[in-house]
Amino acid sequence: MALRASPITPKFHIRRHHNIATAWLIQVLRFVDMNRGHMMIKQIPLGTQGFTTSEQGLGMMSVGITMGKQDLYGKKNDVSKKGVAELISRSIKAGVTHFDTAQIYTNLSGMMLGSWFPTADSAEKRMKLGLSQHKGEWQVATKVMKSGKKKVVKNMCDRSLKAMGIDCVDLYYVHRVDPKVPIEITMEAMNELIAEGKIKYVGLSEASAATIRRAHAVCPLTCVQMEWSLYSRELEDEILPLCAELGIGIVAYAPMGRGLLADTSLDPETMSRMDFRKMGGVGYAVEEGERNLATSLESLAKEKNVALGTLSLAWVHKKGRDALNGAGVVPIPGTGNPKHMEENATAVALSYALSDEDMEAIETCVPRKAMDNLPRYGGGLGKRVFTNENNISLEEWKN
Repeated sequence: MALRASPITPKFHIRRHHNIATAWLIQVLRFVDMNRGHMMIKQIPLGTQGFTTSEQGLGMMSVGITMGKQDLYGKKNDVSKKGVAELISRSIKAGVTHFDTAQIYTNLSGMMLGSWFPTADSAEKRMKLGLSQHKGEWQVATKVMKSGKKKVVKNMCDRSLKAMGIDCVDLYYVHRVDPKVPIEITMEAMNELIAEGKIKYVGLSEASAATIRRAHAVCPLTCVQMEWSLYSRELEDEILPLCAELGIGIVAYAPMGRGLLADTSLDPETMSRMDFRKMGGVGYAVEEGERNLATSLESLAKEKNVALGTLSLAWVHKKGRDALNGAGVVPIPGTGNPKHMEENATAVALSYALSDEDMEAIETCVPRKAMDNLPRYGGGLGKRVFTNENNISLEEWKN
């Protein structure tokens, strides 16, 4: 992929400080493979348990949760097994080797009748061909949602292994913490799966700080997966410093605000009622003035000759690196479109060129207070985000 040569620093800054602009270009070129012509994404440690993966991943929800030929955001993608295999192949070529899926990422029939209904095509099943074509070149993560009970966690892992045609899951998450089963019990199941050679590393998604501490004491966590973007920053208060303290990495989902920080042409007023940003209760998607924030950030991106989505994604990379004391951050922008994946991959190099002044300018365009404390999900899912998560204690469960 060709690299835009214009630096992130404003043009007037370049004229006055040519040496700074030159340094910026040298920094960017460190991450460009001149032989193959695409961005080089490094393999980095994620967490402190020994896991190494690409510093940007690919969220697979768009190839799993489908309604006809469309994903939850109304995008049409080739979600056939061959189409997903091409997506995986081009991702690996771009240096994106971290593939994040989940057991609940399944099409409409699967969601209505159960993800293991014979006709249901899940993301895990659709990934099987692509994974088989690139053995040894990827790291795959999946998540258990159904229950925190030991038997369920272990049985669902077996089903995931079979669906994807692999022998071991690199990273196995608790997708949402089961409020009725102590996290210590769930973590015991994870330890058993590690001992059995079925998984390598363990993570939690949307867990509170207290639950993270409890889980980590039983089974050391590699990472936690949280929504993190300029529109969703609540994790910065407790989760981020806790992860830095414990050496736990962060995998950032929806790092471009569910597409809103990548495309100013989107109009919440004309979105389909089936668009997840509407039906899913995403508060920031319908917040008054949201389009003005995205437009302001786009103006900054244009000044610096980069795409809006690339700039907003690069912000997550640098924000995480600066705050996590080496524990690692891996954003996982989701798409079923190989071209979009390749454009997103350019954010990695850009993030290394961002200065503190650039970060301040970005956060001036999209101030945290503009979207603070808005709901990210509605209904039952809204009760299971980390700000509301309340796992039963082991003592209370025993009694």
